[in-house]
Amino acid sequence: MKKLLSLALVMMLVFGALPALAQESVKLVLWEADGVESEFLKAAAEKFTEQNPNVTFEFNAVSHTDAVQKLELDGPAGVGADVFAAPHDKLGQIVVGQLALPLDDEAAAELKGNYMDAAQTAVTYEGKAYGYPTAIETYALFYNKDLIPEAPKTFEEVIEFAKTYNNAAENKYALMWEVSAPYYNYIFMSAYGADLFGPDGTDAAKHDINSEASIKGLKYFQTLKDSLLPVQAEDLNGSFIQGAFMELKTAAMYITGPWSIKGALDAGLNFGIAPIPMLPDTDTPPASFSGIRAMFVSAFSEHPEEAKAFARFLLTPEMQKLRSDMTQTISPRTDVVSDNPYFAGIMEQAKYAKPMPFIPAMDGYWSSMGPAFNNIWNGSDVKTELDAAALVVEAIGK
Repeated sequence: MKKLLSLALVMMLVFGALPALAQESVKLVLWEADGVESEFLKAAAEKFTEQNPNVTFEFNAVSHTDAVQKLELDGPAGVGADVFAAPHDKLGQIVVGQLALPLDDEAAAELKGNYMDAAQTAVTYEGKAYGYPTAIETYALFYNKDLIPEAPKTFEEVIEFAKTYNNAAENKYALMWEVSAPYYNYIFMSAYGADLFGPDGTDAAKHDINSEASIKGLKYFQTLKDSLLPVQAEDLNGSFIQGAFMELKTAAMYITGPWSIKGALDAGLNFGIAPIPMLPDTDTPPASFSGIRAMFVSAFSEHPEEAKAFARFLLTPEMQKLRSDMTQTISPRTDVVSDNPYFAGIMEQAKYAKPMPFIPAMDGYWSSMGPAFNNIWNGSDVKTELDAAALVVEAIGK
């Protein structure tokens, strides 16, 4: 009895006043991506069940990027998740579709008091928090120390290294990244001052897609095909690039995120992580996109109190530290410190990162800028491509 009482006191201190959970048997359905994220969630559920034996769990492997669309169909049919993972840029779709329950006052206070500002902002819509943040991420420069001992600070330095290192016949390239990906290539738009949808990412009229800053950045981007990475855009897909860096160990540098740390370690790579190199005529690394991964409680859940309690359990320092260690990702909780030596480079780049906007116009960015980057890299006129993309963004953002 004393042990149970002590545990109850600890739970109240950690969570605030938790809602009283029903004593009858309850099963919660969880959606999370297969892999280390799902392994963590299973470990967390096991610990939660130790404290709440009436709650059991069913796990379904659903990618966090697919969960929202799936819930739109499965939720009303009564076969959806109780708790699901999703990236923060899906928040607008989640709220507009009434797919998730907002945090209770106590949980919102816990979020405000212990989490990075970027994490709070990312899960908040019109002043109300809906998500339980579990990881913060952005991309940075991974470099193979056996090929290049120190990370270059500028793209000019990268190009100088490429002059003596590149060898297409041996698949040796100084730096590789997905040149058609709007996610990574935002760095070339932001480098000279473009700020997608304004400082808060909420102003559809201020898209900056075809601004002078974006045009300047993407004209420089286009030159890198000849000076740095002479490969057609269509051939620079994620699996090819990852293989060159981790398996063949012929790519000296790779722009990617913390999700690649475990793979690089498993490959036995001697690597480091540093901020994105600066473009010419700038003195700070370009702004990358940052993302917050979060859990959400389904608005269709038949057991909302238990689902909320479990989601809040995932926010505790113990669970956030466990998740960080198991998934090799960075906790957005300010009092969780990791001894992972690779996180420092990611966090240094995060100082310059912009949370991915989640307004509807952002869908126009994703759909239009992929083809635009692809065509620009392969030689199309920069302004023509950006003007066309801007029209798509403006039409969706109306």
